[in-house]
Amino acid sequence: MRVLQLHCSSFSYETKKETPVAEQPPSPKAETLENVLVCLTCFEKQDETRAEEITKEYVENIRVDTERMGTKRVLIHPYAHLSKQLGSPRLAKEFLKKLQEVLQAEGFEAHRSPFGWYKTFTLTCIGHPLAEAYREY
Repeated sequence: MRVLQLHCSSFSYETKKETPVAEQPPSPKAETLENVLVCLTCFEKQDETRAEEITKEYVENIRVDTERMGTKRVLIHPYAHLSKQLGSPRLAKEFLKKLQEVLQAEGFEAHRSPFGWYKTFTLTCIGHPLAEAYREY
């Protein structure tokens, strides 16, 4: 699992075109979030048998990072461009949905952009030492 985290004062996306593995229907089709930790998340082949372990680490890192940043708002944004060893699209969708549910159960305002869609997005990254981070699980 590879994750590029960006603390954004504003992040907006809109779905444009579906891929063969797209969630149907895209929900939501568009969204704008303020003061959000955007997690560009790539599910890899090696993650297929480690979902529970990765979820635990992911949530704990999000907890630490968001406490330091002063936000409880998180966006899980599927982002296949971080790896050449992609996992199963079916398992990736299941994992990302479950991750969102776990984050919500832990008290986060967790959002998830649709899987398998080309999206436009606009972001304003906050310029502080923790605003950009790369994680591997």
